[in-house]
Amino acid sequence: MEVTLGQKDAMKRCQKAGGTVVSIQDEMENVFVWEHLQAYESQSKGAWLGMTFNPKGGTLVWHDNTAMNYSNWGQHDTGPSMLSQNSCYWIQSSNGVWHLGSCSNVTMGVICKIPRVEESSFSRSAVPDNTTAIAVVVLSALALCALIALAVYLYKRRQSSERGTFESARYSRTTSNPSESAEKNILVSDMEMNEQQD
Repeated sequence: MEVTLGQKDAMKRCQKAGGTVVSIQDEMENVFVWEHLQAYESQSKGAWLGMTFNPKGGTLVWHDNTAMNYSNWGQHDTGPSMLSQNSCYWIQSSNGVWHLGSCSNVTMGVICKIPRVEESSFSRSAVPDNTTAIAVVVLSALALCALIALAVYLYKRRQSSERGTFESARYSRTTSNPSESAEKNILVSDMEMNEQQD
């Protein structure tokens, strides 16, 4: 509630914001609005209430078409004879009591009420999308890390097995027993002698 306007300008201001002039459905909401108004008491004696008089039924209705099941009228504002199409309605900053009076040359604070349906549907549709996107990113990152770890493990395993085969082959060649080589020489010389005798 940063500005004070006439009743018609207040309605236009709230329509531009996508809402209506404040409606109050119960005592708890009345206390909430009143506590907010107390901070602006020096600027305005109250804030407009978004209600109109329905001459056919002789009753008051809120601008957002909800029924008026709660009221907090002052002592002198309860008479049905005071209600008319030319009346305006506001909540008092000092005590949270409702009043009615002439609309001409009167300015009050403006509190706009935005429908909750739009807010809740927006938050409901936004949360699952964000959650799904985050889950996909996390799972993709985990899968990528697992693949990298597997590739590194297989690469190291292959290298170690190749190195082991090479070393064992080299080891068997270089560490042959002198007695084995001597036996091979004897066999070769025996064969040569047999061939010469033949």
